[in-house]
Amino acid sequence: SVHVMDPFPIPATWPKWRGVDYGYAVPFCCLWLTRHPDGTFIVYRELYGAGLTAGEQALQVRVLSTDEEYKASVGDHAMWASNREGQKVKSVERQYRENDVRLTKATNERVAGWERVHEYLAWDEGTEENPDGWPPRLVVFKTCVNLIRTLPLLVKDPNHPEDIDSDSEDHAPDMVRYACMSRPWTREL
Repeated sequence: SVHVMDPFPIPATWPKWRGVDYGYAVPFCCLWLTRHPDGTFIVYRELYGAGLTAGEQALQVRVLSTDEEYKASVGDHAMWASNREGQKVKSVERQYRENDVRLTKATNERVAGWERVHEYLAWDEGTEENPDGWPPRLVVFKTCVNLIRTLPLLVKDPNHPEDIDSDSEDHAPDMVRYACMSRPWTREL
């Protein structure tokens, strides 16, 4: 109830960026984010699914991105791999680029990234010392159902408690992590 909000039209002047995690047999995910003038990050669009080629995914991302400008578009670092099972292949990033979706490698600092996500999700409804509290700096449109579903289900890695167990369904949460690491804006003063 604190982090999920009803959608509204995003003003063209608000900075926007997106993050992509490739998957074919497992879901791929693209999230679109913007920054409200007060510094709050808003996840306003989600594309999520399995069984699509890199080119098909890129085409959907491009169509959903029509008429928007982005400060950054980041992709999972694995999207740049050009060798699979000892064979030279066209990278997923190149297939996206060929479909006019240009990406840069996301920062893959897992522990620092999850720490930033926790920081942006933190909120306080108020105390005696601070009666106004403070709202979270990361909110999500209620239409981003897979992020809303999977983010609360993440569990700690039993061998690295500061990290998340990557065997869980972490595609959408990973995109939040990448996006938060790519745009470390703070509230405007």
